[in-house]
Amino acid sequence: MHACKIVSSINSNNNYYITFDYLDISDNLIKSEIDVNNIVNYIRLNYMINTTPYVVEYDNIEYEIIKTEQKKITYKLLLTKLNSKLKLLPLNTICEITVFFKKEIDDPSIMTKK
Repeated sequence: MHACKIVSSINSNNNYYITFDYLDISDNLIKSEIDVNNIVNYIRLNYMINTTPYVVEYDNIEYEIIKTEQKKITYKLLLTKLNSKLKLLPLNTICEITVFFKKEIDDPSIMTKK
């Protein structure tokens, strides 16, 4: 199992999602039914309130499949639980999201919902 991660400093008054492409090289057919929980291990949120650090971890990730082409699937991690947690934090709390992948992923991107 290869693990990689994306880390980004974020601001608690925004909503976020993460997109990434997964290339399925197991056979010649695309497997659009691949559950993202077989690709993403968990998501971690780190933040600090009054110099006290906190860590929250989420598994059982909610997602959408944005597109499939040949053997590549583009996933969108919805981060619903994480965004709900961010809304409970004081405004402008600086946080860090880390996504731990079970598979090798090229260039995952964190995006702000508009």
